[in-house]
Amino acid sequence: MNSCYSSNKVMEEIKCRIKDKFKNQENFGKELGASRKTVSRILNHGTDIVTFFRICKILGIDGISID
Repeated sequence: MNSCYSSNKVMEEIKCRIKDKFKNQENFGKELGASRKTVSRILNHGTDIVTFFRICKILGIDGISID
């Protein structure tokens, strides 16, 4: 199955925004209401689209443009 975007690129953008805004996944986890371990699991293996949308909302991501 071909994808029109790289999910790795999207996740790397999200990780960069977490680092810029919250400094680390532990601080971001507090905002999300989750442990650092849970945040890491979501970012690396997550399939929960609702949590993904919550993460985008917290980070102020309305849309992501992929080049």
